[in-house]
Amino acid sequence: MSKNAIKLVSPIGTAVYPKLVHPDTAFDEAGVYSCKLHVTKEEFEEFKAKVDPLVEAAYKAECEKQGKEVRKAQSNPVRITDDGDYEIFAKQKAKVITRNGETLEFNIPLFDSQVKPILDQPKIGSGSKIRMSMTFNPWFVSSQGFGYTLRLREAQVLDPDIAGAAQGVSENTKVSAQNALDLPDPGASDQSLVNSKDQSNARIGDDDETKIIGDPDALVFDAPDDKTLAFAPTLFHGKTADDPLDLPKAKDDKFANVGGAVNSLGIAVPKSMSGRCDKLGRINRLTRAGVGNPVRVEKSVVKALDWITANQNADGSWGKTAKGAMTGFALLCYLGHCDLTDSPEYGENVAKGIKYLVELGDEKDGWLFVTHNKHGAAYAQGIATYAMAEAYGMTEKDFILPVLQKAIHRIVAGQKQDGGWVYMESRPGPNGLKFDDFGKNEKRSSDTSVSGWQFQALKAAYNTGAVFPGLEPALEGAVKNFYRVYSAKNGGFGYQTATQASNLKHKLTGVGSLGLQSWSKGHPSDEQKKETLNNAMKHILRNNPTMDYNSADANLYSWYYDTQALYNYGGAYWKAWNRKMEPLLLNAQSDDGSWPSEGSGLTKKRSGGDAEIYRTALCTLMLEVYYRYVY
Repeated sequence: MSKNAIKLVSPIGTAVYPKLVHPDTAFDEAGVYSCKLHVTKEEFEEFKAKVDPLVEAAYKAECEKQGKEVRKAQSNPVRITDDGDYEIFAKQKAKVITRNGETLEFNIPLFDSQVKPILDQPKIGSGSKIRMSMTFNPWFVSSQGFGYTLRLREAQVLDPDIAGAAQGVSENTKVSAQNALDLPDPGASDQSLVNSKDQSNARIGDDDETKIIGDPDALVFDAPDDKTLAFAPTLFHGKTADDPLDLPKAKDDKFANVGGAVNSLGIAVPKSMSGRCDKLGRINRLTRAGVGNPVRVEKSVVKALDWITANQNADGSWGKTAKGAMTGFALLCYLGHCDLTDSPEYGENVAKGIKYLVELGDEKDGWLFVTHNKHGAAYAQGIATYAMAEAYGMTEKDFILPVLQKAIHRIVAGQKQDGGWVYMESRPGPNGLKFDDFGKNEKRSSDTSVSGWQFQALKAAYNTGAVFPGLEPALEGAVKNFYRVYSAKNGGFGYQTATQASNLKHKLTGVGSLGLQSWSKGHPSDEQKKETLNNAMKHILRNNPTMDYNSADANLYSWYYDTQALYNYGGAYWKAWNRKMEPLLLNAQSDDGSWPSEGSGLTKKRSGGDAEIYRTALCTLMLEVYYRYVY
């Protein structure tokens, strides 16, 4: 199933009739990429020993689901041929049809022996030395029984005469530094189609395997929630465990969210975060997202991180007054670029920032704000907790978890009945003392802006796989609250009510949209989700006709959310947005790596003396959107 797709890497083998550059259309007019690898007996047995436990586990799960023992299909991608060859077979359709009838075309990204992308058109034939990246995908069709496919994702070609090309356009990949606008990632699909119902009812495979159970004529495609390049170059550098079952597991043994690659600390990165931890992978994602100047974007992010580094306080925090929130923002920027505690450039800064938040949360029993301001404290709790969750998920430092669990508890406990959150309130405590808490019992409706940060914190915590009581119901409730403030009349999301969606003072449509994209439960229906998101994207573009950093309409806070929502949605909407957003941010950046006050001055009004770090963090996170967090 797509939700639990596990990445595998084959041994180096000899290719037999590989179809990696051009798909084979002899038996399927849509075309099928494929590759058979012949390997040694020892390599075969070693690889099979990895696959067999996955097959048995999936088979057992299917039998339990069907309530009976089901038969096994005869096809087997890991097999001994009639000629006695030890063979591993993987394939991938070149074209698939989504549930809304959209046709998606895919390619097989190729890498050379130095793990550089092959952009010219190579000649790959029988006898070539190949290593494949695949996903393990079980399927069940009543007429055939249970089986599995190895779904071809990427390949490394080790022929000595094939090298990566710095320039040029491949006929099969259509990727160049200038033009990759229309190429979806392998396995990518319409964001609105990925939901729990689809994932539980469908199987990924090929031919008859790509069908909904009970509907043999259906042709559907369910996208994996991992939209990154499956073939991270680190796989070739010996930095990942050979056996996916030996990868570090989530803390409550949830395996579904563990990615196939590991980061520099040897930690299995959650699938939705796996695009950030490799420089080549980041550039590939920038190119695929239609970025006009990927190298300049990467340099801009590094300049910003250098500025953030130079402005860290001696105690490990950032900012002057809102230190909890600003430290959270700074850490999110580092982590979004996969600069962890071992980063040669920023490792010490990251470690000190994490230590500051842990000590703050430990001292305040899970609260991560510094200034006792009911507005700022509410935002700080969400932002800093968000950063703590990402830090724990990417480093697995045990000392982070207890404080993170307390911080998440504070958010879950402060959720209002309508599913959202409001500002903090001071309440009487024992011995005449007062304590701060979310105003969950206040009569006023939830605040969409405050709710957005708490939601992001909860989702980041979920991605760690650790145990957080009440987490999933809180996320579902938050989704329902976003629908509460959605206006079908104009496609926008209001501040506290749907009628406020026409008031563009706050521009919160990106907040609500990101929430609906990020969690599959709590939606009235798949159809309404799709319609709501489509209307929301139109609303965002309609109300940002011109994007000018120096105009009175400049709204970095709104643009931060809008950028994520539109990137996740993709297509023409994203292209239209990115054409304006990318040059706007690159041209506005100061020589020192920070961003000056925008024309509206909103960031200064909202964050006072911390405006500079606040602005720089928002702009940096927008420029990291291409690889930072893909829901």
